[in-house]
Amino acid sequence: MEPEETLFLRGRLRVYQYERGFRFGIDSVLLANFIELRFRDRALEIGAGCGLISFIAKVRFPYAKIYLLEKDPLYTKALKRGILANEFYQELFPIQGEALKLPFKGNYFDVVYLNPPYFKTASGRKSPYKLKELAKREEVFCLESALQEASHVLKNGGRFYIIFTAHRLAELIQLLLKAKLEPKVLRMVHSYPGGEAKRILIKAIKGAKSEIRILPPLYIYQKKGGNYSPEVKNFLEP
Repeated sequence: MEPEETLFLRGRLRVYQYERGFRFGIDSVLLANFIELRFRDRALEIGAGCGLISFIAKVRFPYAKIYLLEKDPLYTKALKRGILANEFYQELFPIQGEALKLPFKGNYFDVVYLNPPYFKTASGRKSPYKLKELAKREEVFCLESALQEASHVLKNGGRFYIIFTAHRLAELIQLLLKAKLEPKVLRMVHSYPGGEAKRILIKAIKGAKSEIRILPPLYIYQKKGGNYSPEVKNFLEP
C-alpha cells in the first residue's frame, strides 16, 4: 500500500496519506498554529502520523528542530516520504517508537505537542479501517501514560501543547496536573458563533505555578454552513 500525495498551503507543503487510513483534518491545522517555538528549542511531536502538524510548524518557525515520533510503520513510511519531498531532512527527524515508552532521556525537550485519539475504546462509531481506528480511539493508547511520558522528557519549565475533545476537558486537566503539567493557556474551539465548544487547545508548562489565561474563542466557520472564519482561512492560506 502506497500513500497518496496531498498538496497543502497553496502547494507549499506535500503531505502523504493513505486512502483507508486517518487523513488529517482541521484539528491538525489548529494545533500547528497554536504551537509557539523559540530559537534553539528542541521539540517533539508524539504520534506524528503523516507529519502535517510539524510541517506547518516548520513553515512558521524555519529555525525549528523537531523530532517526530510515530509508532505505525506505514505512517512512518508516509512521514519520511513527506520530509524528503519538502526537503525538511536537516531539521525534522522521524523516529519510529512507542508513545507510551518514549525513546528519549528525561528533561531533553523544550516543547512537546500531541493530537491524541479523542474517543475511549467503547465510545463512538467505529471505522472498518484499522489505521483510522488507531488514530481516533484509545485502542492501544492511554492518555494518562502519554502525558506522564511527555512530562518526563520535558525540561522543567518546558511547554506542552495539546488539542482534545472539549467533552473530556475535566479529565484532561486532572491528568495534566497529575503529570505536573500546569495548564497556563486555554482556548475553546467552536464550529461557529453560537455553537457549543467541540475542541479545546491547551498550553501547559511543566512545574509552573497555578494560573491560567482564557483566550477568546476560536471559530472554525463564520456561521453554520458558512465559509471558514478569517482566522482559520489565514491558517489555510497564509
